Amino acid sequence: MIKLDKKKDTNGYDRFKIITDDGIFGIMFGGNLDLYWYYWPKENIINWPLFKTFTITKENYFLYQKVNELYENIKEQKPYQKIEPLLLVEQDLKNSNELKKRDYAYEKLFQDGIIKWYSDDAPLEEASRLEINRLEESYTITFYQGKEEYNFPTFSVRFRNSGSRYKPYNFAFMNMYNNLGEYDPNYHQIHIEEYLYSKKLQKLKK
Repeated sequence: MIKLDKKKDTNGYDRFKIITDDGIFGIMFGGNLDLYWYYWPKENIINWPLFKTFTITKENYFLYQKVNELYENIKEQKPYQKIEPLLLVEQDLKNSNELKKRDYAYEKLFQDGIIKWYSDDAPLEEASRLEINRLEESYTITFYQGKEEYNFPTFSVRFRNSGSRYKPYNFAFMNMYNNLGEYDPNYHQIHIEEYLYSKKLQKLKK
């Protein structure tokens, strides 16, 4: 089961819950104008794991597509837009070429085919971390525990829109957040990829 739940917070921003067989994690836009991905374990705090992994499959193709677009935009060093080559304009190409000349942030963020974002809330040695890894027909999203003030554990990962250590790749995550807002559960049509994936699962269970 993979479900995307959307609701408005008190500031009128979309807040998302991603419900999977592995548990639930969230994506929200804060009142400080920064983006957050977060996970809160059900266990007592003394039993919290050091990391938690979620799997995003084509079972919900809308969500899978948005994760895929995020991954590709970072992989291809194009944080400002979706990967749609026919729609690229001269300025987009200029921005992309400039990024490739100064790719120090990219080298920290994209390692061995894995997106590794250390929360902008803390120094690297204390920060929680988010990793996104592409598999054959799915993505894994893993939260690694970090420390907040007073050494309190956290899985919350902050994406600063001003002063991020990974600037300008925070734009790729913000674009994904905005694109998730297009989701309307009341008018969600089953994509052919969802249908084919469900059929494949049924065959595997037989």
